[in-house]
Formats: sequence, structure tokens, C-alpha cells
Amino acid sequence: MALGELEKQLGFLFDRQQGHRMVMNERGRVLLPMANEVLTRSAEIEQHFTGKTDYMEGTLKVNASSTIGNNLMPSLIGHYNRDFPGIQISLSIDNTGIIAERLLSFEIDIGFVEGICLHPDIETIEWRKDELLIIAGANHPLAGRQDLQLRDLENESWILREDGSGTRSLFDELIASRLGSPRIGMSLNRSEALKQAVRAGLGVACLSRLAAEIDLRRGDLVVLPVSDLVLERYFYIAIHRKKFRGRMLQHFIDYIQASKD
Repeated sequence: MALGELEKQLGFLFDRQQGHRMVMNERGRVLLPMANEVLTRSAEIEQHFTGKTDYMEGTLKVNASSTIGNNLMPSLIGHYNRDFPGIQISLSIDNTGIIAERLLSFEIDIGFVEGICLHPDIETIEWRKDELLIIAGANHPLAGRQDLQLRDLENESWILREDGSGTRSLFDELIASRLGSPRIGMSLNRSEALKQAVRAGLGVACLSRLAAEIDLRRGDLVVLPVSDLVLERYFYIAIHRKKFRGRMLQHFIDYIQASKD
């Protein structure tokens, strides 16, 4: 009823489909960032005139890709909550493709991704550097070799992240393009499952050092040092260009960018 009343004022904002399903149309998509801004500004006005002039209360919805979400964000968010307990951070973990979709639909406030989102409505801000490794189980025949070339991996079975992940995109760009038709043993959407498959000797993998670090220290996994391959990338902060950056959101962005953890 409320949406119907709103549409009386502004015109149709949704397309009605079979089964009473409503899908936001072009007018609705134009209105959405404006409505988000109004709600954010309204909350800031209320805080200002109730004496809470630091604006340090509220909730932020954060979405991070797997490597960042599992290995960086828990510590960063924990420190942020310790310093600013009035701000609640809701963190979910998805691949880069899903995060881009959620940003575009304004379901989340901010994303942290392993690759640049190419959609023109998404701004990506370079954040910090990451290194990817070719890893294998400790008993792999190539373990211990120091003179490897990429061609030495032509016949290996690859255990990879799923399509849409930043790690998979980098593999496709820098490794698969040079190997021709690499043999894909399996695609998995969790780094832990990928590492378990590699530990079991089912293949080799391309994975962030952040995600593999503990297993490497324990000796469960080893790095295959491929001399003719440089696997570096950046992590990015991603935000909708039309997203209103209230003081709370901007404060969180500044804190994350300044953090050295």
C-alpha cells in the first residue's frame, strides 16, 4: 500500500510480473540512490539535533570477496568496533561478481574486491597489494623444484576458484591464456575446500598468499616457484558512484585505508 501511494505521487516505479512479483523499472532505479541519500541525511539530522554530533552510531553493510573477507576483514572490523562501538558492521562474503550486483542494487554500502569492477556505475579505489602463488601438496612431484617454468605445469590438473571470483579472473588472464587449454580438475567456491583438494594431491592451485599462509608455515602446502610468472594484483574498495557517502560511511573508508593490519 505504501509503494502504491508513492507511485501515485511519482509515477510507476515497478513493473508487475506474473505471480505478483514486482521488479524495479528505470524510474525506480533512478529514485533509489536519491532515496538512500534522503534516509542517510535524515539519520544524520536526527543525530545532530539530539546532541550526537559525532555521528558515530548506526549500521554499515559490508560485502567482501573470499580472500579479503576471510583473511583481512575480521581483524579490521574487530579493531574498528573496539574504537567505535556505536557502529555495527554487517559483513557478508561473496565473489566479486555478486558483490558488483549487490552494489548496483544498493543492497550494501561498500564492497572489498580482488579485481576491478568494470561496470561504469561502480567506482573502484586501489587499496592494497596482494601476491598470488602456485601451490601444491607437500608430496607433489614438483615440490622442491626451484627451476620451474610455466610450461612445466601444462599437464597438471588445476583446482580453481569459481567463475566470477577475482582469483579465477587473474588465473584466466595470466595463466590459462599462456597454457592454452589447462586441465581443470574442479572449480570450488571456497578457498578452504580448494586447499583441502590440493593437500589431498588432486592438483595444483593458484591462491592468494594470505589464504595459504598458515598451510605453508605448517608444511601442508608448498609453493611452486614459477620463474617466468609474476602474479601480483591489488585489492580494491568498491562503491556505487551514486551512493551518498554520509559521515559514518566516509569515516569507515578513511579508517580502512589508513589501517596497516
